[in-house]
Amino acid sequence: MVGGGQLMLPSSDLYRQILGTPHKRAFRIDVTDIDGVVRASDLTPLDGEVEASLVQRVTRSATFSLEDVWYPGTSDDALCPEFAVVSISAGVEYGNGLVELFPIFRGRVDTADRQPDGSVAFSCYDLAQDVVGYPFEQPRTTSAATTLAEIEALIREALPQAQFGTNTVPDAPTPQLTWDEDRGAALDDLGQSLGGRWYALGDGTFVVRDFSYAPGVIVAHYTDGPQGTVSEATASRSRAGAFNSVVVVSERTDGTDPVRVPARVSDPTNPLLFGGKYGRVGQIIKVNTPVGAPTAQLLAQTQLSASSALREQWSAEIVPDMTLEPGDTARFSYRGRSAVQIVDQVRYPLNEEDTMTVVGRAGVEPQ
Repeated sequence: MVGGGQLMLPSSDLYRQILGTPHKRAFRIDVTDIDGVVRASDLTPLDGEVEASLVQRVTRSATFSLEDVWYPGTSDDALCPEFAVVSISAGVEYGNGLVELFPIFRGRVDTADRQPDGSVAFSCYDLAQDVVGYPFEQPRTTSAATTLAEIEALIREALPQAQFGTNTVPDAPTPQLTWDEDRGAALDDLGQSLGGRWYALGDGTFVVRDFSYAPGVIVAHYTDGPQGTVSEATASRSRAGAFNSVVVVSERTDGTDPVRVPARVSDPTNPLLFGGKYGRVGQIIKVNTPVGAPTAQLLAQTQLSASSALREQWSAEIVPDMTLEPGDTARFSYRGRSAVQIVDQVRYPLNEEDTMTVVGRAGVEPQ
């Protein structure tokens, strides 16, 4: 879940011990087609990065460069945009030559550009791009018995090879909804009806995860100083985007007055208390797809929590920890200040030099 749980990938004790000491990084790119037939394996990038962001529908993107020999001149070549699916793993290489790697990306090659220096630059998007890239060819009404089953069906229709991971939201009967053409919006609506969002993990599996921004188990403490892994950090506190009132408005299928459901910060100990000294800062969310009052209430509360969490944000440059996942709760310490943050965005470098960028926001307690 986004807060409230642990998404960090499992690792050995040795891996965690060496992060604060000099060590060699390891990277691997494997290439298959969408059915898993191997096209190339064990490639090492010259450079690149993977970006993962929970604020985007297609959560992960990757860019990397390889030697000139890997330019796909035809569709028969391993990394051609027509067929290539890349899996990227990253981690460390130990002194004995063994490596410990973690999956950080799986998705299709979108473009391949042969650069003037002879290297080849690749751009890729995760498999959610396949899903949102196939709109409904005619209006679609929900048909599965449960919401999670409906979500899986809509994903499989666009991507029959889709695989699914562990969801962290409770299932519920499928709301009666109809969409015109936007498959991504349909999945967004269904995920929101459960208080979550759908996306693809680094190994390519699809999940629906809680989106409450409630603080979870602290999976790691990143700090500066001796044996520390934080090289610099910026902490910001701002009113921008931090609402204490959210109203969801949805049309009804029977044409009667729209559903209007408010959610407000009501905890008197919360600095964002509605009507308190923070003031009254509201947001109106108009939902294009008709939803009932319970779904609208859940969406309003979810958006209120996500918005309230923006009041303090950290951006940190750290020694790459390839086990950290967007949605994890971590503590960051720098120059005498410390804060618990729920990770929103991670930039994983695919080289030996760059730091890893982590952007987070403060967690909020459920109202």
